[in-house]
Amino acid sequence: MQRLRSNTPANQYTKGMLAFTLSNGSAHRRTRRWSLVISVLLLTLLAHLLVLQWLNNQLAGIAFFDDADDESTISVSLLRPDLSRSAPPPRKLAPPAPSLPPPAPAIAANDQITVADKPATETPPAPSAPTTEALPPTAADTATSAPPAPTPTPAPSVPAEVSAATAPNLETAIVNINAHFDKASPPPSAELVFNAIGVSKDGRSLSGSGTMQWRHDGQRYTLDTEINVLVFTLAKNRSEGELGTLGIAPNLYIEKRFGRSETNTHFQQQPKQISFSASTAVISANGGEQDRGSWIWQLASLGRGNPGKFESGLNLEMLVASAKSVDTWRIRVSGKEQLKLPDGEVSAWRLSVIPGTQSFDKQFDLWLAPERQWYPVRLLHEDMKGNRVELSLSKISSK
Repeated sequence: MQRLRSNTPANQYTKGMLAFTLSNGSAHRRTRRWSLVISVLLLTLLAHLLVLQWLNNQLAGIAFFDDADDESTISVSLLRPDLSRSAPPPRKLAPPAPSLPPPAPAIAANDQITVADKPATETPPAPSAPTTEALPPTAADTATSAPPAPTPTPAPSVPAEVSAATAPNLETAIVNINAHFDKASPPPSAELVFNAIGVSKDGRSLSGSGTMQWRHDGQRYTLDTEINVLVFTLAKNRSEGELGTLGIAPNLYIEKRFGRSETNTHFQQQPKQISFSASTAVISANGGEQDRGSWIWQLASLGRGNPGKFESGLNLEMLVASAKSVDTWRIRVSGKEQLKLPDGEVSAWRLSVIPGTQSFDKQFDLWLAPERQWYPVRLLHEDMKGNRVELSLSKISSK
C-alpha cells in the first residue's frame, strides 16, 4: 500500500516541485559564482591597467636600449667619429709675460742724426706744435718715417686652431680594436645577476634587477640580457653567433623594449653585410662588428686573451650595430678602480665608451674585473636626454 501511495499524483507533484527547487537553487548558485569570477577578473584587469599606467609614467624617458625614436630618420655613416666629443681639455697656458714699459715715440731718421751730433749739454729744441702731430701723415711722411713700434700686449691666448690641434694627436692615438688585440678568450659560461636603478632626467627613479646569461661551447655563443622592474620587463635583447679568431662574431641580434616592437639585426656572411628589420639600410661588413649586447663580452674576451695590452690611456674604436644602423664607438681605458661587491672588494678596469654620432646613447661606463674572469661587474649608461641606468653585479652563477 505504501508503494502504491507513493505513485499518486499528489506525491509525484511534490517530487517534481522539490526537484525543480533543487535545480533552480543550483543554477542560482552557479550564476552567483560566475558573477563573482567575472567581478574578480574585472577588478584584476583594472588593477593591472592602473599599474601599467603608473609604470609607463615612471618609465617615460628611461630607455636603456633606446638608440633613436622610431619615427626619426636614420642616416648611416661609417666615417670616423666626431672626436670633439671626447677631446681632452686644452693644455694650461704659461702665465702671461710681464708688461713692457711703453716705447719712446717714433722719430724721423733725420732727427736722430741731428740729435746725435749735438753736445749732450745743449738744450734740445722745443717740440713742434701739437697741432702738427694731430694732422694725418702725408704720403711723403709715410715714405721717409720709420714704422711705429708695436704696442706691447700680454701673451696671446691659444687660438682655436691650436687648441684643436690636439684632435689629430687623438686621432693617431685611436687604434682599431681588432688591430690592437691579436687573441680572444671568452669568459666561461655564467649567469650574472645585477641590481638595477633607473633615473629619468626629471629625477624619477625606479629599482629593479637585471640578468646577463652568457653561454658558449667554444664555437658558438648565446647572450640573453634583461632588465626588469616589478613584474615587467623594461628591456631585453638576445645576441647569438660564433666565436672566432677575432672573438665574438654575431649572426643575429634581437631587441625588445618596453612599449616598442621587436627588432632584428642580421649579420650576413655571404656576402658580408648587415641588414635590419627596422630599416632598409644594408651595410657592408669587414669583420669584427658587434651588436648592442655583444660589445661588452667582446671587450671582456679581448682583455682576457690579451691582459698585457690593457693599459691606462688606451684609446680604441669599435663598430657597433644597433636596431637601425652601424656606428663607430670610441673606448678609452681610464684605469683600474676598487669596487665593493656583495662578496667583497674587486679591482676592475674602467672603460669610458662614447657611442657614435648616430647613436641615441651619450655614454657608457663599463667595469671589467680580471679577478672574476673579466666579467662585467658594473655598468653605467646615460642617453642624450639625460636619463641614466646603473647595473651593479650582485651574483655570479656558473653554467
